[in-house]
Amino acid sequence: MFHRSRNKHSIDIWPGFVDALASVLMVIIFVLMTFVVAQLYLTDALTGREEDVSTLQKKVNELTTVLSSERQTKEMLTKKSVTLDQLVADLNARLTKLNSDLASKTDDLQKKEKSNLSLLEEAEKLKAQLERLAKAISLYENTSKDNEQKISTLTQKLNQALLERVEELNSLNDQLNVLKEKNSELSKEAENTKALTRIGQYRSEFFARLQKVLGNRTDIRVVGDRFVFQSEVLFDKASADLGGEGKKGLDMLVAALKEISKSIPPSIPWILRVDGHTDHLPIRSPQYPSNWELSSARAISVVKYLISKGIDEEHLVAAGFGQHQPLIGGKNEKDLARNRRIEFKLDQR
Repeated sequence: MFHRSRNKHSIDIWPGFVDALASVLMVIIFVLMTFVVAQLYLTDALTGREEDVSTLQKKVNELTTVLSSERQTKEMLTKKSVTLDQLVADLNARLTKLNSDLASKTDDLQKKEKSNLSLLEEAEKLKAQLERLAKAISLYENTSKDNEQKISTLTQKLNQALLERVEELNSLNDQLNVLKEKNSELSKEAENTKALTRIGQYRSEFFARLQKVLGNRTDIRVVGDRFVFQSEVLFDKASADLGGEGKKGLDMLVAALKEISKSIPPSIPWILRVDGHTDHLPIRSPQYPSNWELSSARAISVVKYLISKGIDEEHLVAAGFGQHQPLIGGKNEKDLARNRRIEFKLDQR
């Protein structure tokens, strides 16, 4: 009895659940259909917008091309304008330079060639012509094209006149250069003469001091403008090695040379020439195959010794003459001994 009573009063919910589920399904289908329709509409709208954008982009590209062409045209016109301005500026600069060059040449001629009065007068006339032509060219910039032929003719006349005057100026410059070279040579000769005169004074003083130090030695003497050491004083026979006695004699020479060199101005290029000489008798040794080698070796030995004693090497010169510069032509031993010598000469470089 109780079971029947429970079944009788229970509620069946399944049909309601099915109805609710069907309603939800219908809502979902409606939403999906709405989404699909919206998607189709948006797709169509976007497609139209892309076409519009593409059309606008083409128009922008066309406008960009037109603008670029206009810019190129403007740049070309600007360049042409600048070129025309540059041509006018170059012409004015050329005239200015010609005026400057002519003024400079005129000043030089007035300073250097006072005798060329006629040429200076022509130069002044040419300068006046240049000024008139400059004014004419200045007016040309503001006048019509009818004046171009006149300006061209005037320019040709100007160029012809300038060429003629430039040739004259070049000729005068060449003459001036020749005169300058001659003047320079004369100045050098005068300087050399002065230097030689002063060298002669210092040479005399040098010899006087040496003679005072050396006394009356017969093996060391003055011959002309040279101080002479007999070879036997400095070297053994057929040798280029300095001996002890020879070094003492050279030490006196070094002392006198150092003393006199202090008074010689640096501007005088002096040198002490050391010349080696032998007699005419031939020498044939393994070390010195000829008198020329022996005389050169002796001169070099003396120079090296002087350098070791503090004489500046730039003031020393060594030369070997062999038997070719004898003092006397005798053949006895005394004459031969006089020809065997070392000569010192204070000279100009």
